[in-house]
Amino acid sequence: MFAGQIDGATVVDRNAAESFSHLISTEQPDVVLTQWPIDTHPDHQAASLLTLRAWLAGDRRFELYYYEVNLGSQTMGFHPTAYVDITPVREKKKSALFAHKSQGGEEIYRQYHRPMEDFRGRESGYQTAEAFVHLAHATRGLELPGLR
Repeated sequence: MFAGQIDGATVVDRNAAESFSHLISTEQPDVVLTQWPIDTHPDHQAASLLTLRAWLAGDRRFELYYYEVNLGSQTMGFHPTAYVDITPVREKKKSALFAHKSQGGEEIYRQYHRPMEDFRGRESGYQTAEAFVHLAHATRGLELPGLR
């Protein structure tokens, strides 16, 4: 589902936010994954914000996780709170990415995803992993130094 958006021209306005919130609420998901908002790609920024607005509008009824795209190239300031071992499904993920011909999936995998999977695997103790920021986890108990 593309929520009425156009690749390369994703918009964030009241109509788009209401439409996306309706789409999400109709699906009644338990978990939603979206792009990390601090990203160089405008579509990723917009999709992330629309998802956050849907989460807020839906009274936080689903778990919200952010994922990285191309760490070091697009995704910035990403510090994971959760990891998923993707070792058993790595080949399936590659096949899905490679099928996305218009985005140069094989080159993206070689340059970005494979090194990220390997790095996140080492970081988490798995062979290969994907990393996420769980919004509720990230917002609980945070204190700035020196403030009480």
